Amino acid sequence: MRRIAMPVSAPAALMLALVLALSLAGCGGRGGLSHVVTDPLMGACQKRCQQDDEYGVLTRNGCMRGCEATQVRFPLRGSHYLSEEACVKGVDALNVDEQLRAMDTYCEDTWVNIHSRKGCKDAARAFYDAMGEHLCRPDAR
Repeated sequence: MRRIAMPVSAPAALMLALVLALSLAGCGGRGGLSHVVTDPLMGACQKRCQQDDEYGVLTRNGCMRGCEATQVRFPLRGSHYLSEEACVKGVDALNVDEQLRAMDTYCEDTWVNIHSRKGCKDAARAFYDAMGEHLCRPDAR
């Protein structure tokens, strides 16, 4: 087999070396490719909405819609990472207080009824209270 030498620019050589290193290192960390799932967050949120007392009944509509709105606005929804470690760091780095402030504003601006507003805010808190490493799942290969 005959090899042909081709000149490669320094940036291209660096990029090639980086791609090769990542592929040999199992995509940069433990567990390989990983992504963020919101199922556990939605489960916790919907569980809060099913609270079976007077308060739960009064706030249920705002709560259920608040769960949906919080999931849609979740900044890591659909995020993919090169490793499980990178995913966990991404989840840990999320400013939950900032997200809750944004959801409080959304709930205030969306709902006129005080019970719906409260249910929406409760939903956001239940959603974000469930945050953790369990949100990082390996990509199917």
